[in-house]
Amino acid sequence: MNTSDEISLHQILQIFTRRWKYLLMLSLIFSLGALTKHKYFPSYPGSGKLIIKDVRNSQLQSIIGRAAGVGADLSTPESKGDDAVSRAEALLDIHDFYVAVTKRLLEIKHDVNNPALVSFFNSFNRSENDPEFIHVVANKLSTLITFNSTKGDILVIEGKSNNKEFTVMLVNETLLEAQHILTERELDDLNRAENYFKVEIEGVRSRLDSIETTTVRKMQKNQVFSVDMEKGENTKYISELKKNINDTNMAITNNNQKIFELKEKLKTTPATNTALSKFNEASQIKSLEDQNSDLNLELKTSQSYLKDFEVQKNNLVPFQYEIEKMNAGHDFEYKIYASLNDSLARIGLQKTYAKNKVEILEMERVTKVHSSPPLLILILIALTLSQVIGIFSIYIYELFQPTKVMAPY
Repeated sequence: MNTSDEISLHQILQIFTRRWKYLLMLSLIFSLGALTKHKYFPSYPGSGKLIIKDVRNSQLQSIIGRAAGVGADLSTPESKGDDAVSRAEALLDIHDFYVAVTKRLLEIKHDVNNPALVSFFNSFNRSENDPEFIHVVANKLSTLITFNSTKGDILVIEGKSNNKEFTVMLVNETLLEAQHILTERELDDLNRAENYFKVEIEGVRSRLDSIETTTVRKMQKNQVFSVDMEKGENTKYISELKKNINDTNMAITNNNQKIFELKEKLKTTPATNTALSKFNEASQIKSLEDQNSDLNLELKTSQSYLKDFEVQKNNLVPFQYEIEKMNAGHDFEYKIYASLNDSLARIGLQKTYAKNKVEILEMERVTKVHSSPPLLILILIALTLSQVIGIFSIYIYELFQPTKVMAPY
């Protein structure tokens, strides 16, 4: 290789330093462009946060579960392992959601006449009465709004525009609409389930009413009448007799146990205290045996009365007897009715959780929104970009510049 064709680093530096004016001019032009962009074409990013409570770490869900008597066994998508935030993001990042946000902003514009909103909607060369106007604005909003679900159960909604007030309003109204949409969607599912159970309960209730009506007609046809007053008094008296019999049996059992313990104690009493002990224990045993004799008489009397009144009850209240037979024969219908009511109550509790599941954790504020990137960073980017472009263009120019032919001596 010919050493005369080699270029030293010093020669390279000379090439670039000879054109310092060109590099300086590029720096000034790019810096001026950065200033112009910052002054007349600013970009204001803002963000807000939604917290979507997970059933696995929600105190409210735990309270509802205990109130329903089922612990945390209420069925929710989260309990099946679904990510609540990812599901919410999928439900929001659709055209219908942006249309809803557009309608919300239009309502505020008509009610408040906010200059930022007026300027935004005037930027579209369409009339608000045009059916496509809302969809055009919604498409624009889809480019200004983004979702970020990097933090557990926190959904971050970010917005960006060239107007600070509009960015704040866009982010905050999007947060409110997102909370409304997510809550209403869950409530809609629960409302459909609630309506289903109400229809089923009405059906079961009508079948039970039909069963009771049929039974009453049958008894009326056979001239069977109810004796409610006598039935009520007899039932109350029979209940008292059963309670007395049970209490008497328990008293007799307790006395027998005490008699057995006293007799065992007599067997183990030392000889020195035999006389005194025998007198004391024997008197207690005698007293308990006398009590048992009285209790046995009382027990036989109560049992005799109970037997007589049980027969009297069946004779006096054939209507109630028929009702009991009806209930026993159609126990399955009553179980279904109770189960449906229990499910309906659980849905009511679950709706309470759904209404409070999505909350706005942080809204945007005007004092917090700043132009991005900052002016100093923007100028540094402009200077760096200008020097890169300048050096590259000088290199290309020198590379393809024709070489001058030296005249021979």
